[in-house]
Amino acid sequence: MTVVMRSLVVLMISVFALGSAYAQQSSTPPPPPQDVILGASDAPLEIIEYGSYACPHCGHFHEENWHMINSEFVETGQVRFIFRPIITQPEQMAAAGAFLSYCVDEERYYDAVDLLFTEQANILDGLRNQSDVLSIYARVAGALGKTQDEMLACFNDEANHLRLTSNLYQASLDQVGGTPTFLFNGELLSGQRIDGELVLIWRGEPLLINGERVSGDFDEDSFRRIILHFLTESDSD
Repeated sequence: MTVVMRSLVVLMISVFALGSAYAQQSSTPPPPPQDVILGASDAPLEIIEYGSYACPHCGHFHEENWHMINSEFVETGQVRFIFRPIITQPEQMAAAGAFLSYCVDEERYYDAVDLLFTEQANILDGLRNQSDVLSIYARVAGALGKTQDEMLACFNDEANHLRLTSNLYQASLDQVGGTPTFLFNGELLSGQRIDGELVLIWRGEPLLINGERVSGDFDEDSFRRIILHFLTESDSD
């Protein structure tokens, strides 16, 4: 696994550099992100998550919220959801997850997202202990109908590198400063610490729901309230 992950580090340096170059040369932008959309195309609310398979906060968000979002809002036709992977440290882990998710059949994309976050703690432990992380990725790939050789080919597929570069470029345009970060119907919901409290910022001001600030920790109850708030806003537009 060491050789594979070291190769991914080299790849990530080139991908990240390419993303930065595109951000500085708007006359030659990469293609737009090749998103996999989950949910009805006519859903009133679109949520885009910028996340990283190497980000523990993203793993926590997924564990807390994914079932709720999917069952209560996506499957009921109220939300269309997009997960757009980008890069955080350790870069090789973030890249491997993104490339593996791009490797599977499109209808299994969100199964890949789910499995990769489920295995996140094991992969992080494996990287810290320099153990056989490749076997974990191979297990995930196998569960999604791909062989280890097919997975390794995805790690080296230039189309996947460009796809990830497109995400990085778009994230810079969307002013994404960390993960997870969300766009609700194309507008950024960001986090900022005010007086020691993580506050959600919407259109330059703290987000208030029923006159109260909502937790920026994105637990299930608070994120449900956020979704219901924006659904109400979309109904009033």
